[in-house]
Amino acid sequence: MTPGLVFIAFGPSYSYALIRVLYGRKWSDGEAPTVLRYYCFYIIILAMNGTSEAFLHAVASETQLKRSNDSLLIFSGIYVALNVLLIQSAGAVGLILANSLNMILRIIYSAVFIKRYFQDSSMAFGFRQCLPSGWMVLLLSGAVTHISERIFLDEENFWSTMFVHLSIGFTCFCVSSFVIYRRERAFINKIIRFRDHTD
Repeated sequence: MTPGLVFIAFGPSYSYALIRVLYGRKWSDGEAPTVLRYYCFYIIILAMNGTSEAFLHAVASETQLKRSNDSLLIFSGIYVALNVLLIQSAGAVGLILANSLNMILRIIYSAVFIKRYFQDSSMAFGFRQCLPSGWMVLLLSGAVTHISERIFLDEENFWSTMFVHLSIGFTCFCVSSFVIYRRERAFINKIIRFRDHTD
């Protein structure tokens, strides 16, 4: 989930700048940066849903899988209704919100299943345990870069102010990467050793 957290931390604050650099002011002054900001949050929801549903499908019995499929059918109906309502009221952002709400329902269903699966075990389950050590630094970086965008980035003097905003983001990214690497070094080394062993 770390890539998803990086998207949340830095994506929303740099959506406008990215679109302005790649496609020019015609697109950056429209709806595109807002849609991209929402999509950055959608990424982490997708990651959580994929991970939790993969576990459910790996360990569930045939009866539990059938129950899960029945719930997906209900969630699909809710999703269609949300699409109709939210796209009419919020356009492309509404589509992302409808998808996000659908995924959140599926995550809740999977989380309840996983919690019951481990209830008689000595292991405890929580999505917070999936977060990397130092995730608070990423969230702090997100707040700093958001403030940076509001204070320093000027649409009229974009190129001169963009480098200040970009420098702040790069600094935050380096600090976040360093903190997470220091705290997760043992886990990262274990993955590298496992990969080298399997190769």
